[in-house]
Amino acid sequence: MKKSLRCTECGAILEAKEVSQEFEREGVRVCISGIPALVCPNCGDVSFAPGVAQKVVEAANSLFEVALPKRKGRVVVSLSKTVELVEASKK
Repeated sequence: MKKSLRCTECGAILEAKEVSQEFEREGVRVCISGIPALVCPNCGDVSFAPGVAQKVVEAANSLFEVALPKRKGRVVVSLSKTVELVEASKK
């Protein structure tokens, strides 16, 4: 039997969901959606598996590198496409 993970803030059972995170830098907003997370249905606390938060930050930074020179406003992507962009930028 699989043991349910509990929220460290309130003790409720966490639910696996996909969340979105928005970042802003120099007037440019980047929204990354489809991020896997554990979310508390009671208090709203969000937890990520090890390494996920770092990948999201790297993806956002890569998108800012593309968007900031153009300063067009908002860039919206899915996590799978963002990870592809991050991997391609490392080559």
